[in-house]
Amino acid sequence: MKSFITTLFSLFLCTVVFAQSEQYSNAMKAYLLKLKDAKTPESFQAAANGFERIAGSEQKEWLPKYYAAFCFIMQAMNTADKDKVDGILDQADKLVVDALMITNNDEILCLQSLSASARIGVNPMTRGMKYGQISAGFLAKAKELNPDNPRIYYLEATAKYYTPKAFGGGKDKAKELFEKAVVAYSKFKPANELMPDWGAEQTMQLLEECRK
Repeated sequence: MKSFITTLFSLFLCTVVFAQSEQYSNAMKAYLLKLKDAKTPESFQAAANGFERIAGSEQKEWLPKYYAAFCFIMQAMNTADKDKVDGILDQADKLVVDALMITNNDEILCLQSLSASARIGVNPMTRGMKYGQISAGFLAKAKELNPDNPRIYYLEATAKYYTPKAFGGGKDKAKELFEKAVVAYSKFKPANELMPDWGAEQTMQLLEECRK
């Protein structure tokens, strides 16, 4: 009888965990669709709010924090008011720190690199060197963990693309890295449908610009 009760309780726990897991997965998929369709600062903010709510409920999951941070970075990069950029990125960086308390991986490092690069846009002349080095440092660490991550080469190429030739950038140098990113994206397969899978479309767009 005791064995039967133990088995029944175990089955109940498995059912509850499965239901919670399915609820989490469905919520994440819904907001990933919102993120995919986001184009404006307001739509990125709405997606970020959703991921933050999920993060509040799923304290042990790093992906909701990651995507909320990604949304804030996209919002910062698409806002016309440069005075707001640092404040938005501060929100992103806080979420990244929270994600790092759960795990440290190449995807989070790529996100840190993207956030640092986004700060350059406020004033490229005064911020380019400082934040460019910070961004590159994160990518170097990401490459140590997983040299097959295509976002590393996409972000490296983008940095070269927007860096003037006089400072070691330009389309020619960016083109080589974008081509490397294309190869990496062709081989890359996310571990599951919730894992990061961005940058391929932007890589192709900028590669075409480099070829002109």
